[in-house]
Amino acid sequence: MVEGYLLRAAQRSDIFAHTLIWHLQGESVEEIVKDGAFDKNASFQEILSEVRQHIVDGFTPKALNFFSREFDFFEKVTSISGALLPLPKEERVAGIRRELEKIKMQGEDLYLPTAPNKLVRGIQVDSGIPLQSAAKVPIMITFNVVDRDGDHNDVKPQACIFKVGDDCRQDVLALQVISLLGDIFHAVGLNLYLFPYGVLPTGAGKGIIEVVPNTRSRSQMGETTDGGLYEIFQQNYGLVGSTTFETARANFLISRAGYAVASLLLQPKDRHNGNLLFDDVGRLVHIDFGFILETSPGGNMRFENAHFKLSHEMTQLLDPSGVMKSKTWHQFVSLCVKGYLAARRYMDEIISTVQMMLESGLPCFSRGDPIGNLRKRFHPEMSEREAALFMINVCTDAYNKWTTAGYDLIQYLQQGVEK
Repeated sequence: MVEGYLLRAAQRSDIFAHTLIWHLQGESVEEIVKDGAFDKNASFQEILSEVRQHIVDGFTPKALNFFSREFDFFEKVTSISGALLPLPKEERVAGIRRELEKIKMQGEDLYLPTAPNKLVRGIQVDSGIPLQSAAKVPIMITFNVVDRDGDHNDVKPQACIFKVGDDCRQDVLALQVISLLGDIFHAVGLNLYLFPYGVLPTGAGKGIIEVVPNTRSRSQMGETTDGGLYEIFQQNYGLVGSTTFETARANFLISRAGYAVASLLLQPKDRHNGNLLFDDVGRLVHIDFGFILETSPGGNMRFENAHFKLSHEMTQLLDPSGVMKSKTWHQFVSLCVKGYLAARRYMDEIISTVQMMLESGLPCFSRGDPIGNLRKRFHPEMSEREAALFMINVCTDAYNKWTTAGYDLIQYLQQGVEK
């Protein structure tokens, strides 16, 4: 029944068909080399392969041509990541350029898989950057794109990260929950900011990740200044009290509050400064959800035991008083409480979104009771007043917690990630 519906939907939309095929290929793994993962059931693998083939068999000649060009183009780009592995690090930038120069555009209807509304007009061949990774070589490539429904002369850059040997499906799950939370906040009229960027698994251990535009990681910001966020915001937005500074502070506040609620529910770990982005108007964006729910780095040490990261430099922006008495601190806590209470009203929908992936073999489901503990974090047994007090205590507990500073120090000493 489900297969029939999917096949009919695929015949009505080429882009839906492409997205479905990519997800099927992302699930089509005989073995996932990740902690807690497992060999997938052979019969399930056969079903995935059959559904994919049925979709392709149902293409018209025109649709088949479109499918072949779209998939061939991005498979060539993705394969560069694997081709770089044997190269010395100092030769990888040149290696990316060589490989990109070999790839030719075939038609003007190709689009970014993570954002089908963005049509590709070309690759910036000098844009290739190999990213830091322990045993793999993810690469960042910038494309020239136009909006499908906009002015096709208005060409803009859009960077994407291509990974080989990494399972991106856990990021997809986390971002689905973040997207759902964003919809909930919007529906109840809450001004909380979240950015659920695009991630698409394209094959066994392969994926494409949309780069959040106009952002730098906190680690990158630390490479150009010795000051903390408070000083950086003054450098970028003007003196404390100026309209531009206070606007940026307010933008940080609504984003830190939005991700505080998301972090409480999803429990993302490995929150070092390379995984925290700031955009050009001061908003925070979380990236990289390799550790969520029951998992954490270092063999599940769970060193980061605050429900969300609220480092000293963040409290300097949110609480100038330093003693949780500032107007902005009370605004922050109030937004966190309102966001948490709004999420509680949609507890079943959020839990169902996570539960659908329970049998996926993702590492976040490999230990403990992830669904049961997620439900506990909603505290359905509490009244609204009790739940509000709980969230206030979560904010107070996170305030400059020593384990947050300790984890940043460990990352700096081990990986060179700026504190």
